[in-house]
Amino acid sequence: MNILVTGSTGFVGGHLVRALSEQGDRCRCLVRPTSDRSRLEKLPNVEFVEGDITQPETLEGIAEACDVVHHLSAEGHVSAISEEAFQRFVRVNVEGTRNLLDECAKRSVERFVHFSSTAAMGLIREPVVDETCEPQPATPYQRSKLESETAALAYHADGRVPVLVLRPCMIYGVGGYGEFAKWMRLMRKGAFPRVGLGRNLTPLVHVLDVVQAALLAGERGVPGETYLVTGPRSYPLAELRKHILAACGVRRPYWYVPKWFMYAAAWALERLAGVTGKAPVVTTRNIANTVYDRVFSIEKARTQLGYEPKVTIEDAIPETVRWLLRGEPS
Repeated sequence: MNILVTGSTGFVGGHLVRALSEQGDRCRCLVRPTSDRSRLEKLPNVEFVEGDITQPETLEGIAEACDVVHHLSAEGHVSAISEEAFQRFVRVNVEGTRNLLDECAKRSVERFVHFSSTAAMGLIREPVVDETCEPQPATPYQRSKLESETAALAYHADGRVPVLVLRPCMIYGVGGYGEFAKWMRLMRKGAFPRVGLGRNLTPLVHVLDVVQAALLAGERGVPGETYLVTGPRSYPLAELRKHILAACGVRRPYWYVPKWFMYAAAWALERLAGVTGKAPVVTTRNIANTVYDRVFSIEKARTQLGYEPKVTIEDAIPETVRWLLRGEPS
């Protein structure tokens, strides 16, 4: 097939383009002039087209003859709390998505796979969360992700573009510098305490499982639907910590901190961030996401897409941590 991929030089996008190329699809990668294409340049059946989703005039003809569009371009810092950050996120995540969809509406695209995140749902305090749960976004990043979903699905509802949405949880793997990398650095320094006395069940998904879900969505995804994408299960935070520290080759005390203290500290950091304009190291939402057990159902993705997560933390965390450590100062 002919596939258009935005965000192709990013973490997930790079892995997706490689997988598409390996299975013989022809990939058109939308890139900015400053994008680092070195990881993808030698792949067969890959072409690069320069453009920017925030500049609609640069998108003319980008989806011509494309069967499937994988839209991964996004902006966001999960800890950003300012209104200025929200407007920046909206410009890319919402308005940029509309610009791309306006162009796709002129073409015969069979599926538009919009990459969102479980962040769009906010923190839902249910034993198991699925696609029927009402989103409760709170932070600028979360709100912008939900708005981008709503904007994209409106094009499907209007019969203009057949859109479906993927919501992966926290993604880890070689090439990623997101929240998992932040966790690793804090745990390695002994600066990641045990907050509260619960199990702190945490979902995460390996990048190759996200790619698997994306490939299936491009072939079998039902337009108009939204799919949660996670790993095999949610893990107790202590279990993740054990694997991360073992891969780092260090031991650190797992000191206990009451929830009220961490909430107070995060609140203070948020107030400071409001003055400095810099994103805080930790927010009250980060603490809430750590304290509450979070379990997502992937039954819909299993049933409709045939998705089945294959990568285990026992194999993938050591590989990911070794890769991250190579980039750390000695």
